[in-house]
Amino acid sequence: MDLPTLVTGEGWLPALQSLQRLRIGLSPMFMSALSFSHHIFPSSLQFVELIGVEGMGTLDPLSNLSSLVTLELGCCGQDLKCQGLRSLLTTGSKLNALRVFGSPRIFAGWDPHPRLTLEDVEGEEEQQPLRVLRTDAVMGLLAAPIFSFISSSLTELVLNGYGSQGMQRFSKDQEEALQLLYSLQELEFWRFHKLQQLPAGPRNLTSLKILSIYDCPAILALPNNGLPKSLQELGVYYDCSKELNQQCRGLWGTIPRIRIG
Repeated sequence: MDLPTLVTGEGWLPALQSLQRLRIGLSPMFMSALSFSHHIFPSSLQFVELIGVEGMGTLDPLSNLSSLVTLELGCCGQDLKCQGLRSLLTTGSKLNALRVFGSPRIFAGWDPHPRLTLEDVEGEEEQQPLRVLRTDAVMGLLAAPIFSFISSSLTELVLNGYGSQGMQRFSKDQEEALQLLYSLQELEFWRFHKLQQLPAGPRNLTSLKILSIYDCPAILALPNNGLPKSLQELGVYYDCSKELNQQCRGLWGTIPRIRIG
């Protein structure tokens, strides 16, 4: 395809102002062949999935998508940064769910709250709530200023250990970051093969209803300080340890639903 003709100038992609869903997969040169002097996608898009699309650099090329509800990014470059996400989370935007995998540095080095002048503060747009976040960029997320920017609105957080294969435990700062999740209702841990213990402090997540652990074989026990009284479902799945499974079985009758599989 002639990519510049496809997405720039009078090309047909930006002109599709009724387009709601877009998936681009395994096209690593799609973005790198373009100039981002202006936006390349129609603002009508509500669902965007980019898999194996490299060369974007930041999320700025998507910053005009004011109707976007769900954004999924998979293996879109090792150096992809989330600069541009702020415009998708402020007044007029509708972004509800973000899924990002295979870009371990996406949350690093970007501050959604830069130093503002008085005029900037007075004109600052109101943040819109991001409800669902799924990512394997765990270490970068919990250490980045963006986490405090989005944490109060999250109701579902899925952390995947694929991008943190050597991680054995959460640091104190990371545990404190997770305790900012006042609205969180569902928390999942996936494929932390070396992780030896869950982060401390889930008892303080007073809105948490579902806690799920998938394929975390080195975790032998639940947190010492217990689980929140709000918890309605505890799940342990796939290749988790016998010790963890046994402890969860011992909680039958104290939590409405316990799933072991």
